[in-house]
Amino acid sequence: MADLKPKSKMKFITKFILFLTTIFFFDCSPEKEQVLQLNGKTVGTDTKSIILVKPNQDMRFDSLIEIPVKNGKFHFESKLKNSEAVNLFLGEAKENGGGRYMPLFLENENINLTIYAEEEFDKNSVEGGNLNAQYKKFKQNFENKFNDRVKPLQDKISVLFKNDEYNSDKAKVLYAELREAKNQDEKVVIYKKIDDLRKADQHLSPKAKTLEDALKSIYDEQKKFQQEYIENNPTIVAYSFLLNDLIFNKETIAINLAKNAFQILSKANPNHPYNDLASNLINAIENIKVGKKYSDFSAPDLNGNKIKLSDKIKGKVALLDLWATWCGPCIAKSRTMVPLYNEYKDKGFTIVGVAGEFKNTDKLVKFLEKEKWDWLNLVELDRENTIWQKYGVDGGGGGMFLIDKKGIIIAKDPTAEEVRKELESRLN
Repeated sequence: MADLKPKSKMKFITKFILFLTTIFFFDCSPEKEQVLQLNGKTVGTDTKSIILVKPNQDMRFDSLIEIPVKNGKFHFESKLKNSEAVNLFLGEAKENGGGRYMPLFLENENINLTIYAEEEFDKNSVEGGNLNAQYKKFKQNFENKFNDRVKPLQDKISVLFKNDEYNSDKAKVLYAELREAKNQDEKVVIYKKIDDLRKADQHLSPKAKTLEDALKSIYDEQKKFQQEYIENNPTIVAYSFLLNDLIFNKETIAINLAKNAFQILSKANPNHPYNDLASNLINAIENIKVGKKYSDFSAPDLNGNKIKLSDKIKGKVALLDLWATWCGPCIAKSRTMVPLYNEYKDKGFTIVGVAGEFKNTDKLVKFLEKEKWDWLNLVELDRENTIWQKYGVDGGGGGMFLIDKKGIIIAKDPTAEEVRKELESRLN
């Protein structure tokens, strides 16, 4: 091929440089930022919103993700720092205090949802996202393995409920008393008797006990199946299983298996917020029990002064009362302690209350002015010190913990009668 003339050669070089520059800019241009794109439609419901509830959130008080539904469609967009699990509810659940929900996994992907009315939630569909695909596969395997064995037993239990043959005669009497109770103070005493009956395994009829024992055997298999899944697939899907157990099954969870799962999951998901949450929940289950030392904390009084619990109970028998103005059973139980406090406050006994309030303390101030509880009351506003979490009572109004002079927990949720017996033996 003949050589190009100088002028033509110059034009060729210029075009070639422009061509390379164009390619360079295309190659180096930043990729479009990946974000969560949640698109959905509703079928058979006129709900006004979709609610997404994160692990350990309280629907009544916490700030939730609420997505408006307009003309049966909804859209939500967010840049997530971490993938996370949520439970999806219809908006009415907030006013109703709960309802049916669907597990959903959020990540920076496009996710498309079709959401039906509550009674048809089993028809809901989720398309998009690696985690949702993982959960769908796990759920199918789980149901294929266990549903044919569990459902017949559950159906038989439903029949017992319908025919009033589920509870033992002793339990029936207590539930009848509960329905006749005139106030919360009376109910507290009955709830305690029902709880004692359950602990003694005397709350079920013989037929119900046979069915529940058979179910328990299958549930134990389910736990093993889930544990193996967690160990082999330590993703956020598996983490959600552990958190659900720590939050809702704390009384029956095998703590050593939970700790092992936590080690695997936290290592596979470094710096994820779930690590602190799971750690606190495990510590509460393992350590906040009779025979263990109480967990110290600081919280403000109503004047904003930070008070350390250990400074107020050192060398005394103390009742730590975690309560809330919105928790009727908590208030009823706290009232039963007033005579004990008045009788023993100068003999080495004290009570420290912590009110779990939200947004402000206006209701608390008015309540204490009326109730006139003379013991120290601190404030846990919007869970800022995670006290409920550390004491394993998240999701409820609170709990009581009787602590001896050495800081050892000697009773959880004791009645006034049980506290009196301890004070008589330790202080008189």
